[in-house]
Formats: sequence, C-alpha cells, structure tokens
Amino acid sequence: VGGGTHSEYWLRALATTLEVPLMLPDAAELGGAFGAARLGMMAATGDLSIANEPPVARVVEPDFALTEAFREAHESHRKAAAFLKDYS
Repeated sequence: VGGGTHSEYWLRALATTLEVPLMLPDAAELGGAFGAARLGMMAATGDLSIANEPPVARVVEPDFALTEAFREAHESHRKAAAFLKDYS
C-alpha cells in the first residue's frame, strides 16, 4: 500500500494541486501501521500522550508556476466527465 511519498513528481503535483506545502513525516513508510497501533493503544488505555505530531523529515513546496495550468486541466476534466456521464 502506498509508495506515493517515494515519487518526487507525485508529491510536487499534489502540493501544486492543493496549493499548500506537504510536510512529510520522518519514517513515513510506517505511517499507517504506526498510526493504527497508536489509535489502538489510546482506545485501550485512554492515554492520549502519544497523540503527538511526528517529526517532519522534509517539506515539498507547490510549484505556483503550474497552479493555473493545473486548474485549467481540472476544469477540462470536470467538463468532460459531466458530458460523458450520460453515455455511461
């Protein structure tokens, strides 16, 4: 599952689409399993002290030079999807 954090292209595209920096946690490959374990521990013990933010390993900044092109592509996709809806 996952692996998107290993693709610089995907991370930059996501940051650009959302127009926000992405803060990647240290040991991101453990994120889902570690998060589930922490939730289980909090539910079982009521100890909320482990509900803290993980350290940030790096930040991926959006490419604002591409923001408008991404918006236009998204709008084209929405129009095409609406048009094709009647044919599926």
